[in-house]
Amino acid sequence: MGEVHIGQEIKRVLDQSDISVTEFAKKINKSRGNVYSILTRSSIDTDLLSVISEVLNYDFFLLFSFTHQAVNQRMYDLEKDNAMVRTLNELLIEKYGLAK
Repeated sequence: MGEVHIGQEIKRVLDQSDISVTEFAKKINKSRGNVYSILTRSSIDTDLLSVISEVLNYDFFLLFSFTHQAVNQRMYDLEKDNAMVRTLNELLIEKYGLAK
């Protein structure tokens, strides 16, 4: 399983949310400074991660799941294959003038 830097993952999800760092800090009962410390950590207490998951509505525990990672890798591979098939299909349509 690849190494998960949980602080970076929390930052990524927090940045995508509409919650400010100040609001996030209040919701997890931490100071802004402590939040910035959390965002630099490569590991975290599971109780705190549970609270963060609830506040950000994102299950960070899935990042540590072998099954989840395998499914994500398979989806990535299938998306690449699908893009290649789509390109080949477009080239065939262009060459042979077939309608979609």
